[in-house]
Amino acid sequence: MRYLKYTVVVLFAAALLAGPSAVEAKHKPRAGKRVCKGEGDQRRCRYVKYFQGRGVPDSALRTEPLPKPSGDIHFWSVNFREEVKVNLYDKNGDIDEAVLAELDHGFRCKRTKQERAVDPRLFEILSIISDHFGNERVELVSGFRFQKDEGSRHFHASAMDIRIPGVSTKELYKFAESLDSGGMGIGIYPRGKFVHVDFRAPGAKSYRWTDTSPRGAGAGKAPSRQWKRPAKPNS
Repeated sequence: MRYLKYTVVVLFAAALLAGPSAVEAKHKPRAGKRVCKGEGDQRRCRYVKYFQGRGVPDSALRTEPLPKPSGDIHFWSVNFREEVKVNLYDKNGDIDEAVLAELDHGFRCKRTKQERAVDPRLFEILSIISDHFGNERVELVSGFRFQKDEGSRHFHASAMDIRIPGVSTKELYKFAESLDSGGMGIGIYPRGKFVHVDFRAPGAKSYRWTDTSPRGAGAGKAPSRQWKRPAKPNS
């Protein structure tokens, strides 16, 4: 079963990632910009980083159980211009394996067209978000990405970048934050007008960030622990 296979992968990754928190102390902030106010002798300038991130204390995490998702998922793939509208659960209330395969296809890599088994928890979060905002169609900006940065949660099919037409980026970000009971990364991209949601590497702490990088300057790359995968991983 999909869950069994996913559990094996998570446990294997946990062994590789044993050590410090996934809040990246070594993460190098991206460039920034010089912001000035006033004129003449009153002119004052400061340097504003494009990337600003922080760890999340346990006291700020969700303590109550997540609401039961309806299972309804409706999204538009921005990269492939495809619509996906399914229910995650079968008639017995279990996750439908056939639907998972359809969702994995919708989350495939834009560049390589490769597919990978997406963390099922991500789909449940997507359904909860959809339920909260009146089942409006979500726009999937990015799902799985087969990329050089193997530390990215996109590379591990554990991340999504989303937006909802008619819903402000800040509102979507705040609601996504409220769903984190631990081990999630949530970032807001004001220029790209989307929110990044991921499940961190096993054992890693929750993380938040704001990325105002200009388009084409690295925006969309979420911070995550760097690690080297084995030569022949399960994928």
